[in-house]
Amino acid sequence: MNRPGHIGVHWGDFHADFAVVLAVSAVATVALCVLGLAAYRRRGSRAYLLLALALVALVARPLAAGLAMLGTISPATHHTLEHGADAVVVALVFGAVYYARSIEKRLDSEEDT
Repeated sequence: MNRPGHIGVHWGDFHADFAVVLAVSAVATVALCVLGLAAYRRRGSRAYLLLALALVALVARPLAAGLAMLGTISPATHHTLEHGADAVVVALVFGAVYYARSIEKRLDSEEDT
């Protein structure tokens, strides 16, 4: 299928250029996820756990795109999964920041007494 404005190599419905971009995105996202999990393992705090989980949820985006590209899931399901992953990432990052700030304030107030 040839789409207007799409430049690249494709064989039928398979777009090689998109597959390369998706593969690079998946590898980079997984690497970032591994670094986040390593940071959590080293620090062990709840804020790091929430951030590591957000990075795990971020891996769902290229996974959903790959499944859609292979025809395993529909474009509507792909779209829903990506927006759901975005919502989870935002909620987890917000939770990590909130938790870190509340702990920081609590520790500051304990030092003052």
